[in-house]
Amino acid sequence: MRSGSSQGFAFASILLLLACQRAEPLTAQKAEQILRAFLFEREPVYAEVPQKVWWDEQHPKDDFDEKSVLTLRNLQQAGYLTVVEKHDNHGSIYIAKVTEKGFHIIGTAPSYRGPAFRGMICYKRYDGIRNFQRHPTEPTVGHAELIWHYTDPTPLYPLFETKINKPLNKPFASLVSFYYKDHQWRFDVMVRKTEAE
Repeated sequence: MRSGSSQGFAFASILLLLACQRAEPLTAQKAEQILRAFLFEREPVYAEVPQKVWWDEQHPKDDFDEKSVLTLRNLQQAGYLTVVEKHDNHGSIYIAKVTEKGFHIIGTAPSYRGPAFRGMICYKRYDGIRNFQRHPTEPTVGHAELIWHYTDPTPLYPLFETKINKPLNKPFASLVSFYYKDHQWRFDVMVRKTEAE
């Protein structure tokens, strides 16, 4: 009985040791390793368009409404949606429904403008970190820029006019801070997206 308890304790101790990460001075290589444990090499990127686009006298048409109507028309022309439009003296309304062809490639999602159609338009590829800086007095704290870009467009990429600021192959940066807490290396994304210089 005692032997089984000892073996169980030893096994639990090994698991605890494996789960606890060692505190060591943070380096650029270590920061990269911390990120690689959590990030995919390629991450799918989606764009959305409202299923219903409208404006009237109290709610004037804006630039996003214009882009949304263009997107609905593009998706209709490609056979993914059907769009019904109505106009009167007070405003306009466009209501889209997914077709059999679109059902297999376009999903739905909630948005600030009501239910939306959602399609994968490309991938986000991570290129690594740059401008790593360790804190001058805290050896386990630092920050860096995570560089990434949009790539590998799908056939939906040119159809979604609502894909705002997603140019292909242009580098962007996320500002990331690194720290060691509770026997684990951790990171926080301080700024999700900014132009890489």
